Amino acid sequence: MARFEYSKAAPPRESSVTTGTGVTTLDLKTVARAIPCQEACPAKTNVPAYIEAIARGAHDEAYRINQQDNVFPGVLGRICTRVCEDACRHKWTNVEGPVQICHLKRYAADNIREKQSALPPWFDSSGKRVVVVGAGPAGLSAARELARMGHAVTVVERAPVAGGMLVDGIPAFRLPRDIIAAEISLIEQGGVTIETGRHVSAGDVADFCDNYDAVLIAAGTTVTNQISIPGAQGRMVSGLDFMRDYNRGELTAVNGNVVVVGGGFTAVDCSRAARRIGEPGAKVTIAYRRTEASMAADKNEFKAMAEEEIDIRTLLTPLRFETDETGAGHLVLQRNMVADGTLGAKAVIAPIEGREVRIPCDTIITAIGQKRDASLLTFGVDSEVDGRTSKPGLFVSGDFKGGSADVVSAVASGKDVARLIDEYLMGKRRLMRGVRYVDTDCDGETGRYRDHDIQWPLPMPMADVAARYRDNAEVEIGFTQLIAQNAATRCYLCHYKFEIDQDKCIHCNWCIEAAPRDCIKKAAKIFYDDDGFPVKVFEAERNQDATFIYIDNDNCIRCGKCLRVCPTEAIKMRKLETDDCVKCGE
Repeated sequence: MARFEYSKAAPPRESSVTTGTGVTTLDLKTVARAIPCQEACPAKTNVPAYIEAIARGAHDEAYRINQQDNVFPGVLGRICTRVCEDACRHKWTNVEGPVQICHLKRYAADNIREKQSALPPWFDSSGKRVVVVGAGPAGLSAARELARMGHAVTVVERAPVAGGMLVDGIPAFRLPRDIIAAEISLIEQGGVTIETGRHVSAGDVADFCDNYDAVLIAAGTTVTNQISIPGAQGRMVSGLDFMRDYNRGELTAVNGNVVVVGGGFTAVDCSRAARRIGEPGAKVTIAYRRTEASMAADKNEFKAMAEEEIDIRTLLTPLRFETDETGAGHLVLQRNMVADGTLGAKAVIAPIEGREVRIPCDTIITAIGQKRDASLLTFGVDSEVDGRTSKPGLFVSGDFKGGSADVVSAVASGKDVARLIDEYLMGKRRLMRGVRYVDTDCDGETGRYRDHDIQWPLPMPMADVAARYRDNAEVEIGFTQLIAQNAATRCYLCHYKFEIDQDKCIHCNWCIEAAPRDCIKKAAKIFYDDDGFPVKVFEAERNQDATFIYIDNDNCIRCGKCLRVCPTEAIKMRKLETDDCVKCGE
């Protein structure tokens, strides 16, 4: 029989193990390609897993999956910047828009049936003590992870309540305070001690370094950027101060016509808050130096601002404040233009000489960004790298580390720095991010069908305009069960992966013919990178030139038809789940 022996091409592999948990770069690259929404999420939320749970009506399970990954499901279900939706494969496979991932997260949080509890610890008590400065999303996320690692964690916060920008910067009509309190309570239940009303100076940080095993500064960006507008003295307030006083109930009225300078998250919130406490008949205007495409608002917020009669004026830069002969005030602004050849958020803006715009104005709110209080690091710290500082045991995280960003990025930063701190305290890396491969025995049935591709995403229900001004009512009401079911079943369930056993495949092409889309192809040659990850596939035009039959996960809709039609049972389906592997770090 030796004359019939021949060398076969090595079958393509996209994982280091067939079952169990893989922790190699190959495994992480495979899950990143297979589940683009999860890869795009800074917190690496297991998006398809929780959406699948929602589709089954398992809201508590969906909440728990989110709690594991993004710490604040109810919060982020309302205010996340939704980078996952930008990466959703629906963005390039149809024109109906991405799966409404963020709204589904909120739906699960709003419809949990059982009282939630803190996540269990990964390790027993270490005897180590950590202090976290700042009870915002980064500090609280780090604290929760460190407590699960067995460390004793104390969080100190200068504000009267925990939450940081969640409570001081974001208005209740976007983020109700009971949602924040409930999810912070789960962190406290996990063993984290939070001390509020405690101001921390550089000297306090130095003392912490002497008395704790590790110190994390996650104090956010609390110093507002300043702008000089001649003639506006006494009429200007920073957006951060305005929102803090508004959210604490200390600001209940605003004088006359309001102009908000800026286009970021704070500027949008300031304009909507000013509308709620403004004088009847007064105007609220956003004046932004760039284009509307560069603003932080999403389409729902633009719709809400239009309904609330907030005027958005773009390509304008403040020059001076003037009053006319009647005593009426106006903000005078320079008209800008987008420089030739530049587009998008980073477009170059240039002034148009001699072109000025006058907007009626009595109060100016400046929301042009914040920076950190660098004085907290004035005791010998001369460098910071990936959350570590030049002082052993002192770490930084969140906006304090990288500048103003969004909440989900702050959560991710807190989780990442917690692992650095744990490694510093314990002398080794104890948690590994891995991919768990789970064999399935369901005949390729995922619950998803081709008909789900033609479902239209339904809009988020909104409170009517009159109701929004009563008791700071939440504007986005939340999905109904019907809308949530429609949204959840649109998901491609990318965590299911169909694979072909090349030793069983007889190249009959039945799977190719059964596939409802161009997702199964004949490959002449596959090229791999140094980690063994396939990076280039040359398709074969003829059957006799095909070395392998392969499944293109980018186009697979997880219908399972290929598996069920295969006469040799060469196709199987596995479930990919990212996991924090404890034993893998041993």
